[in-house]
Amino acid sequence: MKLVTTLVALTLVSGVALAAGKLDKNGDGKITKSEVMACDTGGDKIISKDEAKACGMTDEQFKQYDKNLDGSIAAMELTIPD
Repeated sequence: MKLVTTLVALTLVSGVALAAGKLDKNGDGKITKSEVMACDTGGDKIISKDEAKACGMTDEQFKQYDKNLDGSIAAMELTIPD
């Protein structure tokens, strides 16, 4: 049972690391505001769900960054360092 728990935990951690890796453009292990805003292909300082998916953002990351829950991420919603 302990082995199964360990394997499940490693799988979840690996999935999170891979998802973060898509946004972590410079590979430093941190996701910055500018790396998230690079998903804004429309140039309007707002990231739509489609833009987020296209750049590899997970649904969980999208929910984390969409502070006002309006279905998009505005630059001013991001409270992460640049």
